[in-house]
Amino acid sequence: MTHHVLNATTQHHLHDLAKAEAERLRRAAMCDFGSEAVDDFWRGANAIWQRGQATAQRSASRLQARLTRRANWLLQQPGTMPLVGVAPATPHQRK
Repeated sequence: MTHHVLNATTQHHLHDLAKAEAERLRRAAMCDFGSEAVDDFWRGANAIWQRGQATAQRSASRLQARLTRRANWLLQQPGTMPLVGVAPATPHQRK
């Protein structure tokens, strides 16, 4: 009988060790998943921010080109003087 008791005791001990190891692995997986989720979030946020920066830069460049073309056009018009700090007149205002 002692042999069966030792086996049962050993099995119980091994079962407790397996449960403890499973709990440890579960906690490690949750920590890893949590940090991976946070890393994924920030990677996505950075990508969105960079796209926004590129869009803003492209918009600023297009606006600068448009303003330069407008200023050049105004300089070519006879009898007009460019006014610094004043928005150019629209076609309806010039009539």
